[in-house]
Amino acid sequence: AFFYVLGFAVSIGLIHGLLITKLKIQPFVVTLCSMMIYRGVSRWIANDRTISLGKDHAWLRDYSEKFFELPGGYLLPITLVYLLILAVISWILLNRTIFGRYILAIGRNEQATRYCGIKTSYYVIMTYVICSVLSGVAGILFAFYSGSVQPSNHGNSNELYAIAAAVLGGCSLRGGEGTIIGVVLGAALIPLIGNMINLLGIQTSLELTVIGAVILAGAIVDQTFHFWSGYFKTRKIS
Repeated sequence: AFFYVLGFAVSIGLIHGLLITKLKIQPFVVTLCSMMIYRGVSRWIANDRTISLGKDHAWLRDYSEKFFELPGGYLLPITLVYLLILAVISWILLNRTIFGRYILAIGRNEQATRYCGIKTSYYVIMTYVICSVLSGVAGILFAFYSGSVQPSNHGNSNELYAIAAAVLGGCSLRGGEGTIIGVVLGAALIPLIGNMINLLGIQTSLELTVIGAVILAGAIVDQTFHFWSGYFKTRKIS
């Protein structure tokens, strides 16, 4: 089942990449419509029921709940270990390989990158495949952690948290800018914001409102910085 999920994730990323690069459909439209399709199919397959791992597979929860004891008695969650490993691999891929340099160049200006002789379609498709596989791995760990899967509820609003983590981590919504370390820190800030909401006595029903406001504030700051940096560059050239 593990390899089946990863294979399905690869095919999803491949389909998305082909729709975006070959049919020139807007990425937002492809991912939004696909999300609705996959959620509907998942609910249909599960017959809108909660599917449990069962007692025979309860040991799988160790892969998401296990703790490593560090010197001094500190406990390190195994999911944090996964995160750190993936962060290091992603940092190397983005900053120390030609693939990563091309991805940043495509995000900043895809047309200019194509004129440089780079096969932008290939790198865009591979990026979607990598993102889809990592999402599949996250889904597996989420199922292990909760001990069950409920398609009607599980994963809802996670896309909003992902966008918020990227924006808080310094990723530009225009593309071509961002760091792995920033994304990790941005992801760490999301639960911190949730804790602050509880400590300040704000109703938990307003959590999505706060997250949305954070994303909007990040977009405004990014756009403002982009405008003034371009303005001063133009003044300097003139």
